[in-house]
Amino acid sequence: MNHPTVEEFIAAIGRDSESKELETIFSRIGIQLQNLDDYRLGVSGHRIWADEAAGLQLEFKDAGLVSETAYHDIDDGPWMLTDVIFWGWRNDTGTQYEGPMPFGLNFLMSRDQIRSDASADLGAPMVFGLSGNVDAWMLGKLELAVDYDGERGVRCVSLGLPQEE
Repeated sequence: MNHPTVEEFIAAIGRDSESKELETIFSRIGIQLQNLDDYRLGVSGHRIWADEAAGLQLEFKDAGLVSETAYHDIDDGPWMLTDVIFWGWRNDTGTQYEGPMPFGLNFLMSRDQIRSDASADLGAPMVFGLSGNVDAWMLGKLELAVDYDGERGVRCVSLGLPQEE
C-alpha cells in the first residue's frame, strides 16, 4: 500500500468524494468510490472502506448528513470522509498499520508516552470509553483519539470529525 501522509489525511477529512484532497487519498491507496461498502448494520447515509491486512479503515457520511442541504436524497452522495482509523496488531490478520500516524505515534508506545508526546502540543486528553480506555485531543477542528486495549497497548488511533452529541 502506498500510505498517504498524515497531512494528506488531515486535508481530506471533512471533504467530499468530489474533492481533490479525497481523490489524492483514493489514488494513493488504490481505490475508487465504488469500493466503498455499505456501513455495517444497514445504517443509511454511511459508507466504509477497510483493508484489514493493511490496518487502515476509512469512514464516510453522505454530505446531506453533514451539512445543511435544501434537498438531498441520503445515500446518493457525495461522500464525506469523517474518520481515518489506524489499527494496531490484529491477531486475525497478523498485521498492523505500517504508515505514518499523527505526532509520530506508534503502536509500541505506552499510554504515558503517548500522553506525554500528544499533550505537549495539545494539552491534557479527554478520557472516555466504557473503562476509561480512550484518550482524545482536539487538533483544530479534528479529534485525535487513541483507544487502548489494556496490557496489550494501543488498539487503534483515529483521526476525524468530533463525535456528534
